[in-house]
Amino acid sequence: MPENWAVENLMSKHASKPYNPAIANAFYLAGFIESWGRGIEKICQACEEDGSPAPVYTVHPGDIMIRFTASKDRVLRIFADKVTDRVTDRVTDRVTESEQELLTLLIEDPAYTYVTLAKKLGVSRKTVSLKIKSLKGKGILQRIGSDTKGYWKINNE
Repeated sequence: MPENWAVENLMSKHASKPYNPAIANAFYLAGFIESWGRGIEKICQACEEDGSPAPVYTVHPGDIMIRFTASKDRVLRIFADKVTDRVTDRVTDRVTESEQELLTLLIEDPAYTYVTLAKKLGVSRKTVSLKIKSLKGKGILQRIGSDTKGYWKINNE
């Protein structure tokens, strides 16, 4: 990147010189790049189309940092909705409504403990233990890692 550049330079028309022209050309030929010098413009346009805030650019000598902002609940909701749909399609016939509630919480955070799950579900730790045992027995749920540092994996195959 040219010396003495600022964010204003990025946002205005400017010449683009790829750091590694051979790699940039390979991306161009593969169709990942349509023209030089439009990356910042395309990023801003994509954020606007998505209804997300414009990214914040920080220019340092030799590099650019780009910070994207999205609300935490939106990011989790999008991810959880996709996973929930996939899991629900595969396990609905095999689980009870209360087991589905537990699975939904584990999609939210696979590292939830028995105690946290019990509080969120409004049931005893023993009830959570029985639901987890049932889901494990059905091959729907498994523990990855240790009891203290592990997480729950939902098998959706």
